[in-house]
Amino acid sequence: MLRITSKFAGQTARRNKIAAGLAISIVSILATALPAAAQLVFSSDCRNYQPIAVAPPNDAILFTKQPVPHPNGTASVFAIVGADTFVIPAGANSCIVAAPPADDNYCFIARDDNTIDGVGFAAIRNPGGLTACQ
Repeated sequence: MLRITSKFAGQTARRNKIAAGLAISIVSILATALPAAAQLVFSSDCRNYQPIAVAPPNDAILFTKQPVPHPNGTASVFAIVGADTFVIPAGANSCIVAAPPADDNYCFIARDDNTIDGVGFAAIRNPGGLTACQ
């Protein structure tokens, strides 16, 4: 069997970066392909909310500004039971909430750009390396 070894010490690090980049790209593609049903509509008074169940193997929630891509402005999502607010930052299309409660209700409560129509969501397995919600 032919065994090829690296001549450069930095090749392993580059391969790890490439693998991490591919994982992030896959999750980004998932974020752009969320169905319309998996979307929080704007509701500043939280009258419109949806439950998001996070069950193993999933351990995170991915929030995405809609329509995608949408790096402009910020969007805020409120967790009703946990009383936490998560902000998708300006300059990012999406962000991730690691280790959220297993069952909570969420509403899209604020935006600073009226072209943000909604916030897509998906319970996912955290690949690491994604932008954290603020």
